[in-house]
Parts: sequence; structure tokens; C-alpha cells
Amino acid sequence: MGLVLAVMLCVWSAYFFIAQTRTWPVAFLDSSIYREAAKAFLAGSDVYSGKFGPPGLPFTYPPFALVVFVPLALLPSVLASVLAFGLSVAALLACVRWSQDYATSGRAGSWWLTVALAACASVLVEPVRTTLGLGQVNLLLLALVLGLDARGGSRTGWGAGIASAVKITPALLVVAQAVRGEMRAFWRGVGAFALATGLAAIVAPAATRHYFTSLLWDSTRPGNLRYIGNQSLRGAWERHLPGAASIGWTVTSAAVLLAGAWCVRRHRQDPWFSLTLAGVVALLVSPVSWSHHWVWVIPCLAVGARLGWRSPVAWTSMLLLAATLAEAVVWTQPVPPLWSQDLFVVSGVAFLVASAFGPRDAATVPQRDELSLESRALAGD
Repeated sequence: MGLVLAVMLCVWSAYFFIAQTRTWPVAFLDSSIYREAAKAFLAGSDVYSGKFGPPGLPFTYPPFALVVFVPLALLPSVLASVLAFGLSVAALLACVRWSQDYATSGRAGSWWLTVALAACASVLVEPVRTTLGLGQVNLLLLALVLGLDARGGSRTGWGAGIASAVKITPALLVVAQAVRGEMRAFWRGVGAFALATGLAAIVAPAATRHYFTSLLWDSTRPGNLRYIGNQSLRGAWERHLPGAASIGWTVTSAAVLLAGAWCVRRHRQDPWFSLTLAGVVALLVSPVSWSHHWVWVIPCLAVGARLGWRSPVAWTSMLLLAATLAEAVVWTQPVPPLWSQDLFVVSGVAFLVASAFGPRDAATVPQRDELSLESRALAGD
């Protein structure tokens, strides 16, 4: 029965995305921008002054991302899009599987359940659906953090370090390791970021200098801060009180950072929980957190499931899930209702508050070397 259900859901998901490529004007837009930027990089052009894709959008990622995206530049456009989509699907499956493993203390069960859950998430959960549809890297970066950092082990710290070299926001997760008191993990993250960025500086010194001295500090470069898709504190301020947006964002971000640091420290014995909290804080305080960046809903749900549905953390994780489901309905209206315009922001803050007053630790997370041989095989270790 599980096999039949999984196959049916996969067919449904595949049909959805095939149809989307024919009807959605921006299908695989981001993967095409990555490809064009990497081609310009290989040609020796100034990538950060160029515009890419049909809309003519700038490339906003750190220089190391250009190195990562080079394989896309070596492929025809269609194959590059297929590769980006396939890698993200694999990352989604891994994230769902690891979330099941965490939520059940290593008893994730059948892989067909994982496939079924991932297929449902790919269509119904807006951050996942949009990440896949645009050819974004969000799921790949989430998999790096969950696979290398949140599950414990000797490689903890490398995931967030590499991810922050590709897309700067995960750097807060490197800092979170120091807040947890895991200084070895912190220095691994710093080292991974330094190595990756150093490689970029060797192959693209001018671009590296330009990005870190100028572009990194330009919060308007990724797009319109007021756009409803910007589900960060800054976006909320820009939509409702634009005249006080700068000071309001500064004050509320400082409050969220302090509260987040306290929560991360409070749950320090549970790396999955504490790093998930850090991921939510990073999304809230970043000037730009597009709705598809909120793929962190997946580990949030795992925390809620592990704590049990009587926990306020579980209810707020479900609130975040509901926000990602409702977005497709309410945000498509000509004027989205006022209550809906900051759904992800409100849900993220609620998750943080619930974590501050809920159980101190979800539980002791089983280290990979403590899992049974059967659990290791199921988890793909």
C-alpha cells in the first residue's frame, strides 16, 4: 500500500511540475540566472554589474557560488534546469528522511513514507514548491546544514560554513555553534567559510573584493523590500510603517537576536533544535527572506513532532506549516488581506517564543554512531 501511494503521489508531483514549466513564466528562472552568471564568470566578465534572465536581474550571491554553479554553465539550458531540479529533489528527500529520523529517535520507518511525504511537500508547501520551480538552492543548503551539523558528529560546523559561502545568511548558524558552546564546530564553520571564500578570492579576486566591500551591505540589491514575498522583519516594517522601517527593523532584529541566542543556548544539548532556531532567527533578521527561503519549515515540523502535539512548539510549527499552505490562496488576491501579509514572520516569531517557554530540550539526539545498523541503512549513512 505504501509503495502504491508513494508512486501515485510522485506521478501527481511530476505532472504538476511538468505542467508548471509550460504555464509559469518564471519556471527555472533562478537556475537560469545561476547558469548565465557562471558563463559570464568563465568568460571573464564583471558578473556583479551584469543582468541575467529575461527580467534582467542581478546576481546577488557571494563569489564562491559562481564556482559552485560552473557545472550549470557547461550544460545546455534544459539539462542545467533538469540537474538543478534533480539535485533539489534529492536534497528534499534527504531533509525529509533526516527529519523523520530526528522526530522518531532513529525509527523513521519505510522509505516509501519518506517519498510520499516529500512528494506532498513538493506541491503543497510553498517554500518547497517555489524552490523546486525556480531552480533555487535553498533545499541544497538546508541539506548541508541538517546532514553535517544538526545530526551531530565529527563534521559538525562544516555544513553552515559551506552554505554561508554560497549564500551569506547561513553564517548566523556558524555563530550559533559558539552560542551553544560548541567551539570546535564554530571553528570548523569559520574554517569552511574561509576555505571556500579563499578559493573564490584566488579565481575571482576582483569579484570577491567588490562583493565583500560593497555589495554585501546593499540590502536593496536583491529586490523590492516591501514586496509581500519578503517575509522578514524588514519586509514587514517596509509594508506597514515604511517611514520607520530602518529604526524599527534595527530594534526588532536586536530583540529577536537576543531572544534567539537565549533559546539556542537553552536548547544547546539538542543540535537539531538549536540550529533550527538559529535558522528561523536568520530568516527573521535578514533584510530579505523571500518566502521560498522558509524551507526551514521542514526541520521545524520535526521538532514539533518530537516534542509531541501537546507542546506549544508543536502548535507553532503547525502554524508555520499552515502559513506555507495558505499563502497560495490568500496572496494571489489583488490585495492580500492585512492579516496574511506577514504570515511567515508571525509564525517564525511564535515558534521562537514557544521555544523560549516550552520544554528545555526535545530529547538527546542519537548520534550517528549510536544508531542501529538498520537505522543507518534506512537513513542512507
